Amino acid sequence: MFNWSENYETGINEIDEQHRKLVTIGAKLEDMLYAGHSIDYYDYIIETINELRDYTEYHFSFEEKKMEERGYDRFELHRMEHLYFIKRIDKLSLQDIDSQQISVIQEALVFLSKWLFGHILKEDMMYVDCLNKN
Repeated sequence: MFNWSENYETGINEIDEQHRKLVTIGAKLEDMLYAGHSIDYYDYIIETINELRDYTEYHFSFEEKKMEERGYDRFELHRMEHLYFIKRIDKLSLQDIDSQQISVIQEALVFLSKWLFGHILKEDMMYVDCLNKN
């Protein structure tokens, strides 16, 4: 599920590298799911969710700065998508992770895969021309 594809490339090196990092973080969650139920993943889940949140905030800030500098006309809409993502990750981190480890991992994977890949392929591809023009 969390494999990088050339289809996700915007052609903007810094952003593509950041997207690859987000896919790598998703792959960590996926690895936990496939490893089975016999291991206590609590600390690893918390660490991975925190890493996802922190790196996403860094990436979104980078992206938004570029869009704002270039006068991207969908900037506010794009920023709202980013805010939704952060709020959703915050909500995920408030769940009872210790007693529901596998279900939290599954929920995180479903959300992250749909949102991340959908966002890159639709929303992020829309700003490419604007960022490359200037």
